[in-house]
Amino acid sequence: MRNLIIAAASVAFLASGAAAIAAEQTEGKVISVNASNGTLVLQDGQSFTFANGAQLYGILPGQDVGVTHDGSQGLGAFNPAPAND
Repeated sequence: MRNLIIAAASVAFLASGAAAIAAEQTEGKVISVNASNGTLVLQDGQSFTFANGAQLYGILPGQDVGVTHDGSQGLGAFNPAPAND
């Protein structure tokens, strides 16, 4: 039983690493943001949908943001130049 638990934990760890490797990062200027439905649109036309729209609170149109994503699924939003704040 102990070996099964260790094996399951190892698989979960490897899967989370694979998901992080598969994620890409994009930076751009925000055109529109809607935290209620979890959507973010950048100036270059890319749009992302976040499962947790609360990540988008405080982001405003005109701001530069970074988005960690897997296709159009937004995984995280971040400040691409934190030293400039």
